[in-house]
Amino acid sequence: MDWDLCKTFVAVADTGSFTAAARRLHTSHPTVSRKIAALEAQLGTRLVARAADGLALTADGRTLREHAEAMAAAALRAETAVAAGGHRARGIVKLSIGATLASHWLMPRLPTFLRAHDHIQLEIITHPFPASVRRREADVVLRPVDSGEENLVGRKIGRLGTGFYASRDYAAGRSLPERRGDWKEHSVIGFADQASNVQLARWSDVVTQQARVVMRCSSQGDMLAAVRAGIGISALSCFVAETYSDLVRVAPQKLASIADLWLLAHPDLVELPAVRAVVDFVAECARADRARLRG
Repeated sequence: MDWDLCKTFVAVADTGSFTAAARRLHTSHPTVSRKIAALEAQLGTRLVARAADGLALTADGRTLREHAEAMAAAALRAETAVAAGGHRARGIVKLSIGATLASHWLMPRLPTFLRAHDHIQLEIITHPFPASVRRREADVVLRPVDSGEENLVGRKIGRLGTGFYASRDYAAGRSLPERRGDWKEHSVIGFADQASNVQLARWSDVVTQQARVVMRCSSQGDMLAAVRAGIGISALSCFVAETYSDLVRVAPQKLASIADLWLLAHPDLVELPAVRAVVDFVAECARADRARLRG
């Protein structure tokens, strides 16, 4: 069975739609649809069917999914066995990390690591949908929630703080909210429906429910730009917002969200020299920046 077709099928099974699977695989909706059709033709059976809320697996589809995941596990064990034959940290390591953490926190720290490990090639994955370690979409995952997947190993390496911020221009001449009832006279930039951190989006919506939502954004970068432009108040990662002198924090003692930051890897990969080097490096960076990340 063609592994590429099988990998596409697993993505569809996990996400429940061709569109979401295409985003995960960095390809197009027609390509995903075509590969599923090819796999169904190859096997002579229907694997997915339309449902009210997207796509659902048929009985044969559910059976195939079990075997496809077993194939992925076998491939991983084989790769690990070969790689374990050497002791030098080398090869490609795929790190899944939020775009904000990647650009504002990790990137400035990478030159030293890459100079010290010139046989490691890092692949940074920042798409909004969580990458799966189990299916080798990533080797290491850094995210502000626990694993969401079984049989991963890792630990909490810090806490990530979020607060509400406004530009100094926006704050001039008006009282910033201190309590939830103070939001009525304010404009906010909220999270779009496809925001990657659902829990944070819900918290923001609850706190600002009496405010006027003038814009919603799916990326933290766009939210930051909107706040700096004076459009309104928004929830931003503290470690990013605190670097801008033109921003002020809203009620820092009362309005804050703290999430645990988890560093996770597949148990069959974590002791590979290259993966271990990346895990240790990220963990040490988080330890050194613990206060800044918490906000």
